[in-house]
Amino acid sequence: MIINNNLQGIAGVYTNSGSVNKLAKAYRQEETVNDNIQISSQGQQFSEILKKLKSGSDVRMDKVAEYENMIASGAYQVSNRDLAEKILQYRY
Repeated sequence: MIINNNLQGIAGVYTNSGSVNKLAKAYRQEETVNDNIQISSQGQQFSEILKKLKSGSDVRMDKVAEYENMIASGAYQVSNRDLAEKILQYRY
């Protein structure tokens, strides 16, 4: 087996890779900087209210049942004038 004087060259490669690893570690450490945010108390209150609104139902079943019973019994009466006013309110 013939061994040339390349041992120093090979050793140099391993020592250079160590400095590259140190540079890579330093770079990774710089990347791990954490950002912080602060939400105002008004923002927190808004978020809580929004969560409550989203978790609740859009339909109030107690009102639906009440009007169903009134319509079924014939007790629900709407005046023509009130109906016309509401229609005009939304149209114009």
